[in-house]
Amino acid sequence: MITFSAYFTLWMGTLALTWAYHQANLPILFWSSLALGTLWTWGLLQFKKRMPIFGLILITLLAVIALFKNIPFGWSFAAALSGLLSYDLSNFRQRLRFASPTEDTKLLQRVHLIRLGVMTFLGITLSTIAMLWQAEFTFEWVVFMVLVAVWGISLLVGWVRKNE
Repeated sequence: MITFSAYFTLWMGTLALTWAYHQANLPILFWSSLALGTLWTWGLLQFKKRMPIFGLILITLLAVIALFKNIPFGWSFAAALSGLLSYDLSNFRQRLRFASPTEDTKLLQRVHLIRLGVMTFLGITLSTIAMLWQAEFTFEWVVFMVLVAVWGISLLVGWVRKNE
């Protein structure tokens, strides 16, 4: 579940930033964000230890550039938040690989995902308020929120099924 969540949050952030750059008609930044997501995914698949921090720095930089290009704050913040979540989940996954057999990894995963779920909920709420404030609340933003909600609900359902 951690691995899927790491990839899902990575691509949600990448696609949010890519969509924002596409809407602003900035093709170089559009392709840069798409290339970053692809490179980060490749690094995760190869278990490259430094790739999560490298990806986090670059996606945050691209999100800051988006603010200077007058792209709505919600898209930039969602991309930076998703990058942070993916970074955290990638590092957590690497840590779990080296956990001792006596540790309760199921409990560690559950607690970690609950914390990230709360942080994601607060971040998406803040982004939605910013989108409403800037009058940029569009259908695309609703689709993005639905995808994030489906991810959250799937984590909750998976957690409930495992505890039965």
